[in-house]
Amino acid sequence: MRRPFIEFVMVARSSIGQLAIAAASLTPQHTCVDALEYFASHPEQDLLPIVSEGLPVGLVVRQSFVERFSRPFQHELFGSKSCSLFMDRAPLLADENESIAELGAMAATEPRRAIQHGLIVTANGRYVGTCSGPTLMRALADVQVARSRQVLEGIRYASRIQRAFLHTSNENLAEHLPQHRVFWEPRDLVGGDYYFCRGDQDRVLVAVLDCTGHGVPGALMTMIMSAKLEASISDVDSWRPSDILASINRRARAALGQRHSKDIEDDGPDDGPDDGMDASIVLIDRRERRLQFAGARLPVFVAYAGQPSWNCLPAGRAGVGYADTPDDSEWPISETPLEAGMRVAIATDGMFDQVGEARAIAYGKARFANSLGTGSRELDANFEATLMRYRQWQGNQARRDDATLLMFEV
Repeated sequence: MRRPFIEFVMVARSSIGQLAIAAASLTPQHTCVDALEYFASHPEQDLLPIVSEGLPVGLVVRQSFVERFSRPFQHELFGSKSCSLFMDRAPLLADENESIAELGAMAATEPRRAIQHGLIVTANGRYVGTCSGPTLMRALADVQVARSRQVLEGIRYASRIQRAFLHTSNENLAEHLPQHRVFWEPRDLVGGDYYFCRGDQDRVLVAVLDCTGHGVPGALMTMIMSAKLEASISDVDSWRPSDILASINRRARAALGQRHSKDIEDDGPDDGPDDGMDASIVLIDRRERRLQFAGARLPVFVAYAGQPSWNCLPAGRAGVGYADTPDDSEWPISETPLEAGMRVAIATDGMFDQVGEARAIAYGKARFANSLGTGSRELDANFEATLMRYRQWQGNQARRDDATLLMFEV
């Protein structure tokens, strides 16, 4: 992690003086013929600084100057006149100690002049040399590449942290639900999907969260929502899924400073956040021989051993933590008998909303349910067949969102 950062700092802090070429200069007393002779004897120079008593007063650019004097009668009309007649009287100036990164802001204000004319480099206002437009652009590109590399390395490290954050849930799944498979694939290196498992001797709680956004913002939201999930589980002794969702909603709204639209009618336009999550929470209660489910916009699919089809347990329509989800919101709970060999599948919107290559429409919940196949197959085969159908549907279409599929057998 340190190397890309050091590289970026070194490139960004490089001074413009390191790019300067100590080119010879002319004075306003020199004629246009002198300037033409200068360019003829210095073919590598595209810029001619005009300096008076050590101070830069203008810049003559080879291309426009030579082009002008290629026209008829220009030598006769202007050859003996001062070369300052055709100079840029307000050239871009940069002190030799200015960093390349600082210079980028100046170049951004006048990009055309920076690229075509370059600039004059000074030391305490006195002429030092010139920096051509291409040289300047290459240096700024190097800064951008180093900055992008630093950001990318930071995101890669964040990906390692996010994956490590799932480690405890993976261990709990292996202990309490050994027959399980997980497909967790952020659209970018990090994402807003998160899955969770906790269990004891009699109960297993499984949750899948789909937080607002993807990439870095989505990953930050998973940190917030997973913390609220942990706190809510500690407060809800029964582990009742609907109560856990309600607790997360209150905690998340408070943490994010969410306000309902009715609360801000007198305050003008709302500039505050409106972030939250969709979620599925499943409780496997082995003592009571029941499966309870509550969802916020994410349903759960259940198949009994030997049955050819999957049943969809619908989710509530309200999201969790959003500004328009009141603190006293409740989510419906579904309950079904627990049977040996029962299978459960939970997926996020990244699966349902994926647009297909052959047909430019979303995969959808109904098509996903059909892709689950029959519960009579081995779980691994069931899982792989589901993923295969999803990927066949996607084809070469770009991924639209983070995608998660968690399938397990009770």
